[in-house]
Amino acid sequence: MKHFWRVKNSKGVVIINETDEIRSLIGQLNKYRDAYYNEQNSLISDYEYDNLYDKLKSLEDKTGIVYSNSPTQSVGYEVKSNLQKVKHNHPMLSLDKTKSVQDLKDFIGDKLCVMMLKMDGLTVSLRYVDGELVSAETRGNGEIGEDVLHTARTFVNIPLTIPVKEELIVDGEAIIDTDTFNKINAKLPDDQEYKNPRNLVSGSVRQLDAAVAAERGIKFIAWKCVKGFYHNDFIRRLIDLEGIGFEVVPSITIDLTSDLNQCIADAKSFAKQKGYPIDGLVIGYRNVSYGESLGQTGHHLRSQLAFKFYDEEAETVLRDIEWSMGKTGDLTPVAVFDDVDLEGTTVNRASLHNISICENLQIGIGDEITVYKANQIIPQVRESLTKGGKLNIPKKCPICGGETAIVKEKDSKVLQCTNPDCRGKLLGKLTHAVSRNALNIDGLSDSTIEKLYNAGVIRSITDFYHLDSTADVIAKLDGMGRKSVDNLLVNIEKSRKITLDRFIYALSIPLIGRTASKAIATWFAYDYQRFITEVPTAQWKNLPDFGDAMNKSLIQFFENYLEDIKELGKEFEFVKPDGADSQPLKNITFVVTGALNKFENRESLKEEIERLGGKVSGSISGKTSYLINNDITSKSSKNKKAHQLHIPIITEDELITMMKGDNNETV
Repeated sequence: MKHFWRVKNSKGVVIINETDEIRSLIGQLNKYRDAYYNEQNSLISDYEYDNLYDKLKSLEDKTGIVYSNSPTQSVGYEVKSNLQKVKHNHPMLSLDKTKSVQDLKDFIGDKLCVMMLKMDGLTVSLRYVDGELVSAETRGNGEIGEDVLHTARTFVNIPLTIPVKEELIVDGEAIIDTDTFNKINAKLPDDQEYKNPRNLVSGSVRQLDAAVAAERGIKFIAWKCVKGFYHNDFIRRLIDLEGIGFEVVPSITIDLTSDLNQCIADAKSFAKQKGYPIDGLVIGYRNVSYGESLGQTGHHLRSQLAFKFYDEEAETVLRDIEWSMGKTGDLTPVAVFDDVDLEGTTVNRASLHNISICENLQIGIGDEITVYKANQIIPQVRESLTKGGKLNIPKKCPICGGETAIVKEKDSKVLQCTNPDCRGKLLGKLTHAVSRNALNIDGLSDSTIEKLYNAGVIRSITDFYHLDSTADVIAKLDGMGRKSVDNLLVNIEKSRKITLDRFIYALSIPLIGRTASKAIATWFAYDYQRFITEVPTAQWKNLPDFGDAMNKSLIQFFENYLEDIKELGKEFEFVKPDGADSQPLKNITFVVTGALNKFENRESLKEEIERLGGKVSGSISGKTSYLINNDITSKSSKNKKAHQLHIPIITEDELITMMKGDNNETV
């Protein structure tokens, strides 16, 4: 893979220029300076040192390139009182992400693309005027960042001056390589070591005292010329940046003939060799004009796509399995293991979900296991390496001491408490009822609900709406007080205005989640009175995706609790969501793919479709009515399958027309 990821010129030759010699001389001289001043050891004669110094100074004068760590510079480190907020002169947007190689192929299509390492550090934008570095800004929220010029001047490889008089703006990544990171940690006590290079560089760049940042060996890797070089070739712009002193992101050119899996493997290997911290790759179009013509969403550019590597994994030892209770009375096994660092945080617990998963993992106490964070957020156990299988299933509920039973739900074995009066069941239901997607009562945390339960003031959801009668008692509880109680009562009153779907979801009906709750509410046109009176005779199986298990659960629940539901319903004013009476998308199933232009994200699009009576599925089948894709001519796998099944492909604009009630004739 000889220089496979090094930027090359148009003839494929690795660029070696005077900046390489400058960097080499700086490295030599700084090594000799360190030995002389810190170790009292002269590695070369003064005559030899002066010759090298003069050669470096001559090259700096000739090229106009001066690096911050050059021995020719006498740096006085600046101390700031605070970091100033600055508005960017160009939007610094994020990238759309995928873990699918097929998505990469769909993105490439028939275009020539660039594959680059995705550096895992802190994004910084540099601006040069008349050849001088005049500003450095963190990405921030994409529009407003922080002024970090004082620390940027200490980056070891950043050119303070360049031989370009026109304004030049360069975006890149501040990083700390793995070798430097390990050296920093080696000097620290175990309990003070930094978790990962990303966290260290982020904190270092934001230091008020630039001297602290200077000690961290921060590098700047340029990955985009925003202004200053206007070649229509993305690679050519990187070559020009390298030619004036920047260390640029390693990259290669790819198209659909490239072996992408091999390219990905090569990228990982190259980054490891170089000590670059990376969290994936970036694919973008070489033709700059074409990429820019695609525009952008409010969140990301359409000219590039980030390929995220599979979740970071770590090995540890399972020490215990605890059992926690949810709203339905299911007892969920939770793995407790030795601390591991994943995605920048310490993790020691992960849900095992149910007995079936435990059995499939063959997991038991004392096993060596691998853990990861699903979507870089939720800790999960991937595998038991030793497969002990010594799982002790409790016969007594750890919450109330009642008998437990293993039951089958949706092809999975789950452990349940059989005691209908189990305290854990009730607390789970109460916590769920007040959650954001249900009654949405602010100020009722899990601990607060438990305090109210222990004080004897709540035993049902309805009790929340009569807490005014026990306000004096609640105010005396630990951590409460009169002001907290008053705020809580205000929030409870706000929650009395509610839509039928949220009310249904708050009931904790087994197997009935948010989507099913919306389907039921839609069936009754969000009419609470119809819902109450027609529940016993409603044909639940006619609802979309309602199977026998859900049907049985609904019927049984209302047989047992209909009067309680009616009593709770008296506490609310039921309102209809906008457009509830209009269902232009009723019985229409959509699949969404590609970038969105009109909607903020896929979740907001899904909610709007469901509000208007439609359904969103994750995959195309014979039941799909429409595929939504703004790129109708795309050669993506979903577009191909839609064509095969003769399913219409529509844009967001065409969908919006349908939403307005101008039905299928428009498409």
